[in-house]
Amino acid sequence: MTSLSSSVCSSRAFRRLSRRSGRRHPLLVLSALALAALALPRPASAQATPASRIAVGGLALEQLDPAPAGDALFGVPSPSVGGHLMPRALLMFDYAHNPLQLHGDNPASVVSSQAFLRLDASLSLWERLLVSLDMPFAVLQAGDDPGTPGVAYHVPSSAAAGDLRLGVRGRLFGADHAPFQMALGAYLFVPTAPAGSYAGEGAFRGAPHVLVGGRLPLSAPLSIAWSATAGAVLRGSDNPHTLTFGAGAALVLGRDRLRIGPELYGAAPLSDRPMLSAPGAIVTSSAPVNAELLLGARVRLLGGLELGAAGGPGLSSAIGTPAFRLVALAGWSPAPSDEPAPQARPADRDGDGILDTADACPGTRGIASDDRARHGCPKADRDGDGVLDVADACPMTPGPSSLDLTKNGCPPDRDGDGIADVVDACPDLRGAPSAAPRQNGCPGDRDGDGVLDRVDACPSLAGESSPDRSRNGCPEDIDGDGLKPPEDACPREKGARDPDPTQSGCPKNLRIRDREIALRRPIRFVMYGRDRKDTVEPIPDEVLTEVRDVLEQHPEIKLVEVRGHADDAGDPAFNLRIAEERADAVRLWLVEAGVPKEKLVAKGYGDTDPIAPNRTQDDRQKNRRVQLFILQEE
Repeated sequence: MTSLSSSVCSSRAFRRLSRRSGRRHPLLVLSALALAALALPRPASAQATPASRIAVGGLALEQLDPAPAGDALFGVPSPSVGGHLMPRALLMFDYAHNPLQLHGDNPASVVSSQAFLRLDASLSLWERLLVSLDMPFAVLQAGDDPGTPGVAYHVPSSAAAGDLRLGVRGRLFGADHAPFQMALGAYLFVPTAPAGSYAGEGAFRGAPHVLVGGRLPLSAPLSIAWSATAGAVLRGSDNPHTLTFGAGAALVLGRDRLRIGPELYGAAPLSDRPMLSAPGAIVTSSAPVNAELLLGARVRLLGGLELGAAGGPGLSSAIGTPAFRLVALAGWSPAPSDEPAPQARPADRDGDGILDTADACPGTRGIASDDRARHGCPKADRDGDGVLDVADACPMTPGPSSLDLTKNGCPPDRDGDGIADVVDACPDLRGAPSAAPRQNGCPGDRDGDGVLDRVDACPSLAGESSPDRSRNGCPEDIDGDGLKPPEDACPREKGARDPDPTQSGCPKNLRIRDREIALRRPIRFVMYGRDRKDTVEPIPDEVLTEVRDVLEQHPEIKLVEVRGHADDAGDPAFNLRIAEERADAVRLWLVEAGVPKEKLVAKGYGDTDPIAPNRTQDDRQKNRRVQLFILQEE
């Protein structure tokens, strides 16, 4: 639905036009006519009114310019021409609802209904050129004057002729019904509509455009006809010039027995001049770009008779874009020939006498071969090692011949890792390719310290080789806490110096042993009554910080399970729920402390794994706990 507002300025109306294609010389003729028309005197757009009111009118609202008779779609033209001296004709009726509606203090539908009856004819020439004629008649127009102070809107109420359209297009390349065609075209609009009406613009207009399209075959008897166009409308009035666009496709059954599909078309102004105006007043749109969508179907009945219908909404609030449009047509065009299309000659691109359908190398001249994979390929030895490419397992790398067909023509590779011995830094050890020559073909060494990962006790930290397997490939101070073994009792976890040699260099609150991150300061839980869940006592930040630091110091730890436990007071289902809540609470605390959430999983074990007999309050308190266990390491 078009949304408009009024203000003081001067301009003329804006009208969108479709695009068509034509032949070179007629295009020049039409272009010359259009340019000459631009120099003609311009008629006034406003009707005579009292001096106290300003008249607004004279705008070609119709946004649908039908494709010439014989085209596949309703509003998007095709680059196809089809034949010589082939006439085609159609009668089209289209109805637009609310193409010009005013909003604001005085809302009204200035043009609430507009219907056109069109007579269209075309003639194809020399299978290259199509000339066409389209004459529209506005047979239904209705609306209301919003009563804006000082502004009189022309409200249509009677039938009127529209602007006569002359068209020409010339196909540049692509045969009729080919998958891709291209054409150039142009329209010339002659101002045959009454001055000041909504059926024409009162001035000559020219519309050059380019078209592409074609017919894409599917499984018989289906195909898809498609078209796209882009162009411009050059006006001899004060209305702004516009860019036009359109695209559509239709599913075709048989030889054009049925066509059904969507199409989109529209226009955009090339300047910010008002769309509809008279001296002293303008009407502007909330959206300058016209756009409409149609879904249509056509059926061929007998001989060349064709019937069709389409409908769809306007997609913008620009002047002239209706809330919805309905279209019906009856047309005639010569029935498609039932003769099969001529078959293309089998291709042989390289000219070696072997058709592309059987040529394994269709772009390179070759020789015949019983091997289908080499039939039509040249007899070559690209690496010059004396082993022909047809039998060379490494046709781009020279190597000796071998009875083993998988190694024939390949350089020696003793360890079989796919890296030739001449560039393999570890020719007797299977490895992987590497950009570093010293590592190419060698087993992994992520930290690049010369100690292979499979024997490196610290594969992510560069260190020195050592006969001590637990220290091989590790730096002297693994955890970076400033203490070195034997002074550091926990060489893989940061800690402070301590007078107790067994605690020096170790975290204060935890240890890693037997795949458990054991907390020396346990996480305690307090019961506030059987009918309330346990709550966790506040955990000092230093405990969470040490857990986070330990996980950062051990990137090989990929997954830790936070296990929640309960005592045996209450029923097992209640205890299991409480245990899960405890585990979830501790996991959340650790994530907030900086531990990546993907490294943690929480699980409740209820009262199934006590560490004390559950006979005293102290024992029960010990069983209400959370533990951290390492589930996955590299």
